[in-house]
Amino acid sequence: MIVTGIIAEYNPFHNGHAYQIKQARQITQADYVVVVMSGDYVQRGTPAIMEKHLRARMALEHGADLVLELPVRFSTASARDFARGAVTILHDLGVVNYLCFGSEHGEITPFLRIAELLEREPAIFQETIKNELKKGASYPAAHQKALLVSSRQLGLFDDREDFPFDDFLEGPNNTLGIEYVRALRALNSPIIPCTVARTSNNYHSIETDSSFASATAIRHLLFHKAPDALTGLIPENLIPTLMEAQRGGRLITEDDYSLLLKYVLMQNTPQRLADYLDFPITLANRVANTIQDFCSFSQFAEMLKTREITRVRINRALLHAVLQLEQTASPPSFIRMLGFRKEAAELLKAIKNSSSRMVIGKLADAPLETYREDLFASNLYHSVLAMKVGKAAPDERSIPLVII
Repeated sequence: MIVTGIIAEYNPFHNGHAYQIKQARQITQADYVVVVMSGDYVQRGTPAIMEKHLRARMALEHGADLVLELPVRFSTASARDFARGAVTILHDLGVVNYLCFGSEHGEITPFLRIAELLEREPAIFQETIKNELKKGASYPAAHQKALLVSSRQLGLFDDREDFPFDDFLEGPNNTLGIEYVRALRALNSPIIPCTVARTSNNYHSIETDSSFASATAIRHLLFHKAPDALTGLIPENLIPTLMEAQRGGRLITEDDYSLLLKYVLMQNTPQRLADYLDFPITLANRVANTIQDFCSFSQFAEMLKTREITRVRINRALLHAVLQLEQTASPPSFIRMLGFRKEAAELLKAIKNSSSRMVIGKLADAPLETYREDLFASNLYHSVLAMKVGKAAPDERSIPLVII
């Protein structure tokens, strides 16, 4: 039995995602495809546009055999922690043979070489980071410059004179792919990494000049254009679901959390805010000094952005404060299923026999203290959605597995 893992957000699901699942299955000759998917919150520090069980169903209807939830502590983290959390889940299942990820480059060798270099952190790499930080560069910019300088000095790609290294480092999915490989190496995992070239032209692009578009572009269409603009960009059977969500005001953004965010920021001192995950004290002090200018989540995050701290990092910090994610808390000790296909019975049996962690389908099967922060985060999502559409919010523990 060959099992291939994919790490995704599906925010929302589109043709490029369906293509990746199909290619991953074909490249690895997989019998089953397991997806580790972000729950109700995503890596750019915002709520997902649609709730996780609906997104899991979309994946299962278009090629996935099993969808597992990435806990909120990892789903809203930096690339390194996002990758570490998701890769660890795949590794702990004990049955996954391959990890297939989308990238701008589409060929695995550079990822393996760069991951090995970062593992060694040669002196030139460390020196360049220090020098760039002294010049006032942000840490991500300093890290990228250090990687570029050390790779060239050490001749990492001397055998590939035409290798577009600068462009490679500009690709956000390439960056994430490096972290996937690093996480596999750190675990000494037998899982083999492979990559599929992205179908859309850019992760952040809102262009839609083909049958493939980024999730950013799809969200842009949903919020700014007529629903029929989605035709040809997402699987046809999903269009009614997205159109209904759009018409019914069921699409969630960070600005739906604006009042919650302001309440949290007003209630807490800078020292208390700095106790939350990824919330530096410098940012907490700036929040305290500018809270009177708060209008909305997105407006305030944009206002707080500086050369030293990116908008995405600010989003994460603010969201972590709303979700009360502490620096020292732990993610669930179990792995949670969101849904599966009935034809995956053999896969589920193999996981049950091989997984180093309990895999559950019902939250009630685990002690509350082991998933309290994820329960709060999801119930808050349901509450925000319920207030928006004028309906009662379900308790996360009452939502059944998606089975198709």
